[in-house]
Parts: sequence; structure tokens; C-alpha cells
Amino acid sequence: MNRRFALALLLFLARPVLGAEENPSGIRVVNDQTADGVTLSVTSIYASEFTVTLEAILENMTPSRPIPFTVDAVGRRSFVLAKFQITDKTRRWHYHYQPYWQLGGRRSTTTNDADYAMPFGPGRYVVMQGPRGTYSHFAGSGSENAVDWTVPEGTIVCAARDGRVVGVKQDSTVGGADRKFRPFANYILIKHSDGTFADYVHLQPDGAMVKIDDEVTTGQPIGLSGKTGFTSAPHLHFSVFQTVDGKTKLSLPFRLKTDHGIFTEFIRGRSY
Repeated sequence: MNRRFALALLLFLARPVLGAEENPSGIRVVNDQTADGVTLSVTSIYASEFTVTLEAILENMTPSRPIPFTVDAVGRRSFVLAKFQITDKTRRWHYHYQPYWQLGGRRSTTTNDADYAMPFGPGRYVVMQGPRGTYSHFAGSGSENAVDWTVPEGTIVCAARDGRVVGVKQDSTVGGADRKFRPFANYILIKHSDGTFADYVHLQPDGAMVKIDDEVTTGQPIGLSGKTGFTSAPHLHFSVFQTVDGKTKLSLPFRLKTDHGIFTEFIRGRSY
């Protein structure tokens, strides 16, 4: 194989993940190629807590760590993911990599014993879709225990529990009842003291009232509800979760404590 063809093949196999302008997730993996090999770096626009799993096929290259592997961002918006060093420069070499990512981070337990407040001001709110709903909370969705609350666009969203803001996306203006819109949902991601995360999804454009690294308290206004992303009607998607790896997140049941009682089950069409 001549060097020109080998280089063309290399560039094809090693093409990076789309840039943020084409990839609404805002997470981007790029490669920096030198005479000795390749360095892969990951950058996130919207979140400082996310988890990446890297898979790769290498020929005549040695990875800086065994592949596949999973790594947590743990507060970093940008970091080196891996290095592939050429083993023998006299021989053909190439690489192909595939990153997978999820918001949030891993933890050693799956318990969730905290109380959560209604993510709005005082009042009663109707469940649009409860846990294991067939529209988007079905088994394998990563949202099995999430609750969608029916609220008009522009409703003030409040923190359901004390925590630190680790993700904010508010630049999307599109949404609809098609899964292609899923990556375009605006959201706020909050990390709690026990390592669990809560996400508040489908916020309106420029609807965030907080920024990354802000500390928030229960009941504090954090944003405005909307209809961005994969949704058939205005509502707030609220879930508590932790990440398993870059391909999977674990949706956790939660206990909602309100002036009207304590609830652990949420039925579509009922108010709480």
C-alpha cells in the first residue's frame, strides 16, 4: 500500500465526532496527529459532568490505556482522552475510534434516599407522563423513573434539591414530536451531595437563570419551562439519575415531598 493511499485511509477511519455547530450535544472529540501518533481530546460546551466510553480498533499502535475504557469528566470541560502511539514506524498503521457519552457521572451505590421538592412554586401539578411511560420513559430509555409535568411555556422551574449546577444548555430554539429533536432539548443539570444528578429538560431558549458552578438551594428559581427537544407539548421533564458508562445511564426512583403529602408513585393525569 502506498503512503498516499494509506494516509487517505487513515483520515477516513479517524474522522472525528462532529463539531458543536453540527452536534447539538456540545461534546466533541478531536484528534491531533503527529509523527509519533495521535492524541484524542474531548471538549464539552454545555456540561462539566459527563462520562465517556471509548472504543477503538488499532493497527500497529499502542494506546495510553487499555481499550475500551470509561472516564468521568469530574468537573472538567476539556481533557485528553487517550493517546495512540505508533509502535513500529516502518510498518503500516491506522486507527478507528468511537466515543460514546452520557451526561452525569458514576457512583458506587444506587441508593436515593433524599427528599425532593416539587420543581415549581406552590400549587398542584399534573403528570403528563409518569415512570415507564410508553412515549419516552420505556425500559431501556434511561428515563424509566422520570416524570413529565404539564406546565405552560415560561413557567418558573425551581431546584428540587440543594446542589451544584454542572450543566446548562439554553441555545436551542427547536423541538417537536420526532426523536430527531432529542439532542436539541435545553436543560439544566444539577449534581447533589450524594453524587446523584437531576436534570430539568425542555427549557425555553435563553431560559436558564443559573450558570455552571452555581450552588443552588431547594426551591430556588433556576429556569423557565419550554418545548425544546423531543416533545409533543410544553412540559418539564424531571429525573434523578446516575451514569453507568458512556452508553447507559441509570434512572432512579425519587421521593417527592410537598405540602400535600409524600409521593413515590406518579400516575399520568393525576395532580400532586
